[in-house]
Amino acid sequence: MPSCKGVFETIATSLFEPCSCGSGLNFGDCCAKKVVTLEQLRWRTTARELKRKLGFFAQQPVFTEAAIWAQHLYLSGIAGSLFTLDSNFVGERCFEWFIFDFPVTGKETIIELFRKTAASELNDQETALLKRWSKAPNAFYEVKAVGKQAVLVEDILTADRFCVRGFENVKEVVSGGILYLRLLWVGEEFEFSTTGLLLPQEAKETILSWLKEDYAVFKRLVGRKRASWPSYLRRRAHRIAAWVACLGSSSRDGCIECENVWGERLDHLLFLLEEKILEELVRDCIRRERWKELFGEIIREAEEGKSGKGKEKKSGSAEGFAWPRPEYAEVARLVVKDLKKRGRVKEVNKALRLWYKFCVARGPVIRKVAAWAAAVVYTVARIEGDRVNQQRLAAEYGVSVSAVSVNHRLLCRSLGLF
Repeated sequence: MPSCKGVFETIATSLFEPCSCGSGLNFGDCCAKKVVTLEQLRWRTTARELKRKLGFFAQQPVFTEAAIWAQHLYLSGIAGSLFTLDSNFVGERCFEWFIFDFPVTGKETIIELFRKTAASELNDQETALLKRWSKAPNAFYEVKAVGKQAVLVEDILTADRFCVRGFENVKEVVSGGILYLRLLWVGEEFEFSTTGLLLPQEAKETILSWLKEDYAVFKRLVGRKRASWPSYLRRRAHRIAAWVACLGSSSRDGCIECENVWGERLDHLLFLLEEKILEELVRDCIRRERWKELFGEIIREAEEGKSGKGKEKKSGSAEGFAWPRPEYAEVARLVVKDLKKRGRVKEVNKALRLWYKFCVARGPVIRKVAAWAAAVVYTVARIEGDRVNQQRLAAEYGVSVSAVSVNHRLLCRSLGLF
């Protein structure tokens, strides 16, 4: 029995063979257009609706911060090629990368989270599509044949062939050209996930050479067991996209050599630095989301404390909060007193929530109550955009400027501020 891969390749190739009716056209542009199974129509309809659902899911407020970081990382990579690329094209590619490849939770992507959260609402076709789509990387494909409505492409790394439909302007796709895009399985055929980048045929050897070198670096960094071609193509998609944009710009100038100007060692260093930045950005996104969850719990606890329905306070109270230690409550009392004296009563609750979150999360050892109170007041002022002189504030509390500064930075680092 032929393999699934073999079946797809047979179907794809047959579409570009001369039609048996004698029209002189390819089968895909002739008789194949006259008959489309009801099942395949369902696949196409489901795929369109699923793309819409994915886009809507990715634009939820909970992902806003992650999207900002993703955009920053993606655009910083291709900054050198922005003048040669259409802004709408760049934005579309960036959003697609954010959905399919950016690890918003440190590991899982938007499409993987969607699979989990919407599992009970998905039909069998949607579930099957998401399973295949979540594993599909952006890859390089050589155009083998061009029809009126479809293109036959071959993966330059695996030699697998696919029939791809949905190009708005097939005339711009030339046989032998190299496409960089993501193919999405849709029943008996494939579609592209977004607009692709097209490079000339003579760029193929340059692409293969660069990919092999970069993949070798990737294997050394993540370990051979974790380094497969699909994982490499997904994790380095933003870097590869930047390189392809550069290569495309060079090819328009008649040069596609793209020599390694800076040397292998610096390339390795940049690779490590970028991985570290991505890791920290993701952690920061996660940290902030966790604080949002904790923030909700704190409000509930405070409301319960005020109504007398909550747990007994472990020690002194300020504005309804149950402080784990007496010194935490003392800092809170000083903060309340200070803000009220300055006429900033509206900021009292925000300052106490901030301090309570920090105490619950870090359990700090308090040596100088005044230094922490000053740090909380200064931090809240920064959040609100108020101008407070750190040196003058330290003098008012009778503590050193360095103590206020250190505590302020610890608060910000722990709570994901600034």
